[in-house]
Amino acid sequence: MKEHDIYIGTMLDELNLRFAPSQGKESHFGGILEMVALQKEFKLFKKGRSFKMSCAALNLGARNNEVKNLWQNLLGNLYRHGSNKKGLDGDAAIVDALIKNLASKTPLPVFFTSHDMRGDKSNTEVKIIDKSQPIHYLEQDYLTISIPMQPISAAKQSAANKAAAKKPAAKTKKPAAKK
Repeated sequence: MKEHDIYIGTMLDELNLRFAPSQGKESHFGGILEMVALQKEFKLFKKGRSFKMSCAALNLGARNNEVKNLWQNLLGNLYRHGSNKKGLDGDAAIVDALIKNLASKTPLPVFFTSHDMRGDKSNTEVKIIDKSQPIHYLEQDYLTISIPMQPISAAKQSAANKAAAKKPAAKTKKPAAKK
């Protein structure tokens, strides 16, 4: 998200609030129970629809159009990443996990996070953990979804390395044969 990387945590927090554990009070209706109701009514998440479009329908990050658009671009590129779910790219794996979770008899709240994609190739994948307790101060099981990210400098270096690899090697001039 370039110079707007400082907002990534806020965007993840917005997702985490939309999919938070139920607070168990009618006056506090929201979180995962609201998402289940919205899914039943509107099918926000469905195969063939990108996670980006579903998030756009939830109006996440709408306070600043530039940040919102960069966040949506980031989400829109998740299809380029693999996932730890066999046969599914990162985008499809997220959508599939959310559909299954929201339709289950006991849907779990969802915790969205990120991980450093540098290093091992598996770090470039979207990682989905079907049941974990990612928040140490809450004794609550979650469906955890971790999105691969890297610092701007690493992204620039990676792009430079790819460009250099595509560039044909400079041809060296053979000296003319002497007669």
